Amino acid sequence: MVVERGKKRVQCLKKKFYFHFQDYIDLIIWKVQFLDRHHLLIKFGSVDGGVSRNADSHPSFFAVYNMETTEIVAFYQNSADELYFLFELFSDHFHVSSKSSLHMNFMSSHSNNIHALEQLKCTKNKTTNFSQFVKKMMASLPFSCQSQSPSPYFDQSLFRFDEKVTSHDNRALIDPLISAIDRHRQSTDHPIKFISRRQPNILKFKMKPGPEAGSTDGRTKKICSFLFHPILPLALSVQQTLFLQASVVNIHFRR
Repeated sequence: MVVERGKKRVQCLKKKFYFHFQDYIDLIIWKVQFLDRHHLLIKFGSVDGGVSRNADSHPSFFAVYNMETTEIVAFYQNSADELYFLFELFSDHFHVSSKSSLHMNFMSSHSNNIHALEQLKCTKNKTTNFSQFVKKMMASLPFSCQSQSPSPYFDQSLFRFDEKVTSHDNRALIDPLISAIDRHRQSTDHPIKFISRRQPNILKFKMKPGPEAGSTDGRTKKICSFLFHPILPLALSVQQTLFLQASVVNIHFRR
């Protein structure tokens, strides 16, 4: 019985492969990342998706390639549950950052930090479409070099940050206003609060991007990016609008 099921599964996979064979031939490489000294994580997609502004809406595939043996070790679609669970359990393996420097140890992920894991599980539990959630999570792979700030201010064992609650499909979603990975975030007129983890509910400091007096037009959509120094208490914030207004650059430092 088990053998028959195995044969049927193999036949089903073969049919699926041949049915999509032309789609596989037409794939191009979108992005490549080193996983270690022997393996590459390669992201494939269509030509149309490669030139589209919204590439995340197009199907894509991930391959783990062994450069020494020239073999494809694994191959996943961007909606594959197995790939997501590997990412959830072994997130640090997708970041090629040297741990030889002391300040690199402040980089939090859901693989090494319980607070980051709880935040991820909270978002996952509130989603109504797990397949779309997986695609959204996989859209960040492969990670760009130096895309994650090693600043201790982003260590989630030390601080938690202000969060924005949005509504989607009649469910409340929690979205942090600042992140170590997402450089561009929607900006608000309110300062971003950094709250101590070790002293619960104790406000340690605030960061306010944009003009000191605040925006005169609350309807204008604003995008802000942050650049933190890896070890010094120093950060830059750049706030931009969608109407070609001058960017507002602030320097934040500890007095």
